[in-house]
Amino acid sequence: MKKEESKITFDLAKLSLNELIKVYEDINSFLQYLNEVKILPKEEEEKKNE
Repeated sequence: MKKEESKITFDLAKLSLNELIKVYEDINSFLQYLNEVKILPKEEEEKKNE
C-alpha cells in the first residue's frame, strides 16, 4: 500500500458544532496527558527522586 493510500482525510467544515467541540476536547485531553507523562531527562529524574 502506498503512503498516500493510507492517509485519512476529512473536512472539518462538514462537522456539526457538537462534533467540533468533541474533537477539540479530545485533542486538549490528549495534549494534557502528554504533558503529564512526558519523559524527563535523566538528570531531572534524579533530582526529582531526591
